[in-house]
Amino acid sequence: FKKMKIEKLVPLWLVGFYPLALILGTFISEFINILLILLFIFFSIKNKKSIKFNDPIIIFLIFLWIYLLINLFFSIDTQLSFNRSIFFIKYPLLIIAIYYFLTHNSENIKIIFKIWLITLTITIIDLYLQFFLGQNILGFKSPWDARLSGFFNEELKVAHLLISFFLPALAFYLSKHPKKIFLYFLFIVYFIILILTNERANIIRGSLIIFFFLLFLPYVKAKFKILIFSIFIGIFAGSIFFIETVNQRFVKEIQNMNKNIEEQKLLKFIIYSNYGPHYLTSIEIFKKYKFFGSGIKTFRKACNEVSIDKYYQKDKTIRIGCSTHPHQYYFELLSELGIIGFVIFILFFFYVLYRVINSYIKSKNLVLLSVGLFFATQLIPLLPTGSFFTSFSATIFFINLSLIFYYIKK
Repeated sequence: FKKMKIEKLVPLWLVGFYPLALILGTFISEFINILLILLFIFFSIKNKKSIKFNDPIIIFLIFLWIYLLINLFFSIDTQLSFNRSIFFIKYPLLIIAIYYFLTHNSENIKIIFKIWLITLTITIIDLYLQFFLGQNILGFKSPWDARLSGFFNEELKVAHLLISFFLPALAFYLSKHPKKIFLYFLFIVYFIILILTNERANIIRGSLIIFFFLLFLPYVKAKFKILIFSIFIGIFAGSIFFIETVNQRFVKEIQNMNKNIEEQKLLKFIIYSNYGPHYLTSIEIFKKYKFFGSGIKTFRKACNEVSIDKYYQKDKTIRIGCSTHPHQYYFELLSELGIIGFVIFILFFFYVLYRVINSYIKSKNLVLLSVGLFFATQLIPLLPTGSFFTSFSATIFFINLSLIFYYIKK
């Protein structure tokens, strides 16, 4: 503390505390967001550093914010949409702030990844305890016996946290010590607990991230990659066959959904899935509000204005299309922001992916590869997600985007 300036030390620790903050509650993570932005403004004025907004990624995000402000006028409930539309500006500011602090203290960036790795390793150990003992260190029991919640207690979203922060931290140390077997052992420990969380969509995303990360991992021989892939496939297959809760989620539930469906299998499989009614409801909302959507956070209200009975015929009474959000980013953007907002967001996503691929080809930076893969898996169609505009999901998304921005610029 005596050797390092507060200007350099505090922001790095704040970024490092994000996983813990998200566990403690979104109020804490939002406080860190605002504090980082205020510190950035203070130090940039103090040091007389000009604030640059000329990168296309930042320009794109500011343009998105302007569109959200315009979209407020078309919202069916301005009161519901107001906060998330107005305060979306904090995310481009947060990216600039984190970029500023990382750039001015790049030699100590390991502080962030060290805190992330320690926090998430403790979280993983805690999840193993909950799996074997039925409760975690704090005595929390999962609200659903087939899934793990860990420190989140009643909320089943711990896998989202793991796939967001664990691999970038591990990637940082792999880039420094590519031959350390212990780091690959941590990969396996992480993958096993990811499966045991039983968050099906996040397991699929996490598995894809690991697969492509190992596939594109430089300086590692093909034989070793094949060995690692074989171990992961064996772990996943073994979990399905020998762990009843995993078998229930990946085999029995899917078989039940697919029962009696003979024609148009994929379409009917989606319609009769747990989130199918929400997807269909969002499509009906989109049909009603094609250009600008119903407004951010208004799915919960707009869903009462439409009917999805035609999709279910005899099963009309057992299908409920209403919820707080559609549980899928594409359908959320279509229904709440309309075709204009949807196109803007999709163009932004693919532009960022283009920048990631281009930069990774040149730099072979493993942290960029890991956060780029996380970003890419958010674009997988039909896989359930949280709401894009909630504090938890948005903070995770934009922290990863901040790292993407930093390593691209670097």
